[in-house]
Amino acid sequence: MSENPQHAPVPPAVTRAPGPGGPAWPTGGYVQPVPGAPPVYLPPSVTPPAPTTSKALGTIAVIVAVCAVAFSSVLSATTSFAAASGAVAHAGLTSTRPLEHLSDDQTLALLSPVRGLVLWAEIGFWSGTVLGIWALIQGIVAIASRRGRGQGIGAVIVAAAGPIVYAIAVVLAVLAGVVAAIPTYS
Repeated sequence: MSENPQHAPVPPAVTRAPGPGGPAWPTGGYVQPVPGAPPVYLPPSVTPPAPTTSKALGTIAVIVAVCAVAFSSVLSATTSFAAASGAVAHAGLTSTRPLEHLSDDQTLALLSPVRGLVLWAEIGFWSGTVLGIWALIQGIVAIASRRGRGQGIGAVIVAAAGPIVYAIAVVLAVLAGVVAAIPTYS
């Protein structure tokens, strides 16, 4: 070793205590231990890489959203078609004109023979609502926590579009059921 203090290795000055939050050496690239001494290069501070997160949260959210929309729409549309055609056939209607000015009591009386089918349509509606809200919340959590962000965005979009798809499917099924049950059109 040289007796010259300028060429002696100098340990770096620690600016903060080592811990899990940061490096044990000063930040920055160069440290000058003594005025007039050549600078000593320190390795750059390295932050530990962020742990990889699972995309399962977003994937589950999008699966639940698609199942909610598909299950509720298919179940309710199928039972709505059968309920509409059954109610019109049971009432013995030959035209859609008597359906235009029904009171609430008359509507309930018209749907009474097909109440089991109406119940299944309601089960489809409420199950789609519960699963859709679950998918919406889980999709938002997946987006915010970056655990399947793309799938979470897809889940939010599908869950938000679900009521629109459901309404269109049920309205078309009811209209098709009414038209299928009326033998003549006047």
